[in-house]
Amino acid sequence: MTDTQDDPVADTEAVFRRLKRWFTEDHDTQSAWRRKAREDFAFTAGEQLSEDDKARLREMNRPIIVMNRIEPVIDSVAGSEVANRQEVRFIPRSQGDVQVNEVLTAAAKWFRDQCDAEDEESDAFRDTIICGMGWTETRLDYEDEPEGAPRIERCDPLQMVWDSAATKRNLADMRRVFHIRRDIPITEARALCPGDQFEDADYNASWVDADTEIEPHHVDNRFYDKDERAAGGGQDNCVTMVRAQWWERVPVYLVLDPTNPDNILTLDKQAFDDLAAKAKLAGVELSHTRQTRKIYKQAFLGNVLLEIGEAPCRDHFSFKCITGKRDRNANSWYGLVRAMKDPQRWANKWMSQTMHIMNTSAKGGILAERGFFENDADAEATWARQDAITWARQGALSGQSPKYAQKPQSEFPSSSFQLMQFAISSIRDVSGVNVEILGMQAGASQAASLDMQRKQSAMTILQPLFDSLRRYRKEQGRLLLYLIENYLSDGRLIRIVGQEQEQYVPLIRQPGNASYDVIVDEAPTSPNQKEATWSMLQQLLPVIGTMLPPATWLALLKYSPLPSSAQKDISDSITQSQQAQPPQQPQPDPAIELIKAQLQQTTLKTQSDIANQKALTDAKIQNLTREAEAETAIKLRKAQAENLTHMLSTPPAVGPDGQPVSGGGEGVTLVMSVIAEMRQEMKTIAETINTPKQIVRDPATGEITAVVPMRATAPQI
Repeated sequence: MTDTQDDPVADTEAVFRRLKRWFTEDHDTQSAWRRKAREDFAFTAGEQLSEDDKARLREMNRPIIVMNRIEPVIDSVAGSEVANRQEVRFIPRSQGDVQVNEVLTAAAKWFRDQCDAEDEESDAFRDTIICGMGWTETRLDYEDEPEGAPRIERCDPLQMVWDSAATKRNLADMRRVFHIRRDIPITEARALCPGDQFEDADYNASWVDADTEIEPHHVDNRFYDKDERAAGGGQDNCVTMVRAQWWERVPVYLVLDPTNPDNILTLDKQAFDDLAAKAKLAGVELSHTRQTRKIYKQAFLGNVLLEIGEAPCRDHFSFKCITGKRDRNANSWYGLVRAMKDPQRWANKWMSQTMHIMNTSAKGGILAERGFFENDADAEATWARQDAITWARQGALSGQSPKYAQKPQSEFPSSSFQLMQFAISSIRDVSGVNVEILGMQAGASQAASLDMQRKQSAMTILQPLFDSLRRYRKEQGRLLLYLIENYLSDGRLIRIVGQEQEQYVPLIRQPGNASYDVIVDEAPTSPNQKEATWSMLQQLLPVIGTMLPPATWLALLKYSPLPSSAQKDISDSITQSQQAQPPQQPQPDPAIELIKAQLQQTTLKTQSDIANQKALTDAKIQNLTREAEAETAIKLRKAQAENLTHMLSTPPAVGPDGQPVSGGGEGVTLVMSVIAEMRQEMKTIAETINTPKQIVRDPATGEITAVVPMRATAPQI
C-alpha cells in the first residue's frame, strides 16, 4: 500500500476509480473460488447433480438418485464446535500479579450475549467447513438503540471480496476488504447514504456483476427517475451497493515537546508544519523523527462514490474471517466438501448404475412359440401368480422339443457393489471424520475407551480448522476491546457474575491507556467441558468431599451437568441456610486430632533436646573458661618469677664514690612476699585441676548436662 498524503475527499472521482480497480482485480482473481464455493454449498444442500447430468440420466431411463452423505459429516464437525465453545478474557499487561479484568471480560460477554454472537459464529464456522471461508461483522447499530446496540452478524462468503495478495491465516495481512449487498430497496439506500446530489441510479453498482457468472442487474434511468420518486413510484426497486474498508499509510512526526523535554508529541503533517513554523519564528529548532501510521477508512460505493470517512474501528477491520485449508498454488482456501465431492459423485453414480442393472436384467420369464397357450392373454396374466393355473395346448409340454424355454438370467456384477461401498467409505476417509464422530461404531463390541480414543484421533486431524477459529476469537476479542473502551464505556449497566452472586455495575472508561492480552479459553459452560470436568470431580469428591467448605461446593456447582436454573436454586438455598443458622464449630476429626497430638509430643521432645544440648554446651564453656583462666594465671606468675630472678641476679648499683647504693632491703622483702603469694595461688590452681570431677545427667533423658567437682561423701554413722 503506497503512502497517501492527500485527502481522499479532495478527489472523490480518483478515489472511486482506485477502489473500483481494486475490487475488479480481486473479484476476478477469486472468480474460480466462488464457482467452487457455490458448488460446495450445493453439494451440502443435496444438489449434487447438474441439469446436464439429470437430462442424461433421463435419456438412458436411469433413476436420479442422490444419497447425501456430505451433510452429516459437516453437521458432526459443526456440532463439535457448538459443544466446545470458547470465551475471551482480558488480562492487563502490567507489572505484578496476573489477574483478569473482570469488568472488561464481563462487558465482552455481555456484548456477545446481546447479539447472539455464539450462533452467528457457529454459522460462520460452518461456512468455513463447507467452502473454506467464514465471515462475521462486528459493529454497533444506532438504528435500534441511540446508544449503540451490539451486533455480531454472519456474512455470506460469496458476498465478500478480499485482498487477493493476503496469504496469512484468517487473512490477517489483508489490506482491503469489500462487502457486496444486493437487492437493497432504493428507499433503504437513500437513508443509508443521503444526499440530494445523488440520482437513484447513482446508488446502484451495476459494474459489480458485469462479466461474472451472476446475471447482472440491468439498470437504466427509466426505473430511477426523480420524478417517479417524487410521485411515489419506484418503491420496490432494488440496487446493489458495495462497502469498502482499507488502510493507508500516512506520515506522522514524533516531536520532542519544546515546553516539556520529558514529553514526546505525535503529530500529523499539518500539525507538524504549524508547530515548525511557530518554532522557526521563535528561533527554536525542533527535534523530531518521521514515521508512518496505518489509518483505516471506509467508503460506500454505488455507481459513484456515495460516502467516505474513517472506519468504525481505528486499528481493525470490522469484518473478520475464519479460513479453512490452504490451497497454496491458487492462494485460496477450501473446506472439507471439496475432497468429498468426487466420492459422493461416484457413490451416486454407482447407486444409479446398480439400480439400472437390476431394473433391466431378466428376473424370470419364458420364451414361448405362438399357439403354445390356449389363450395368450390369460397366460401373461397368470404366469407369475402362484394361485392360478396357466393352461397350455395338448402336447405342448411333452415330446423331445417343448415349445417354450426359460429366459436366461443375467448375473449381477459383484464388483459394482464393492465399488459403491468403496465410494461411500471414501467420503469419510478423505474428510478425516470417522464413524465414531458420526455417532456410530466400527464394531458391535467396541469398548467405550477405544471409542473415545478414536474420537480424539479424528479431532486431531480437524484441529487446523479449530485453530483458525481460536485465532479468529483473539482477533475479534481485540476488536471488541476497542469498541468497549471507545464506544460502550458510557456508564451503561452490565452484569458481572462474581464468586458470591450476580451484580450489575456501570461500564466506565478507565483512565490511562492500558494494554491487555486477549486470552482464549474453553468456556466452562460448554457441554463437553462440563462433562469432562464433572467426570474428574466424581473421582475426587469421595476423597476430599468431607473437607470442602460450603463455599467450595457452590463453586463446583457450575461444573455440574445440572441446568443453570437448578444450579442457581441450589446455590440460593445453601446461601440462605448459612445465613439463617448461627455459625457452628465443626466437629474435630479423630484422625486430625491424633495427628495434632503426635505433632505436639514431637514438638515438646524437640524443645527438651534443645534445652539439654544448651545446658551441656554451657557447662563445657564454663570448664574451658576455668582452664583458660588457670593457664593465664600460671603464665602470669611465671613471668613475675622470671622478673624477680632477674632482679636478684643483677649486681647492685654503684654510686659516684664507687660504693653500692643502699635501699636494696625493701626490694628483697617485696620479692619474698610475691614468691609466697605465687606459691599459694599455684597450689590452689593445682588442687583445682587435680580435683576429681563428676558428670551430671538429666534424670528424664539421661543426657549429660554438666561437669562439676566431685563432692565429699558424708561419713556414715
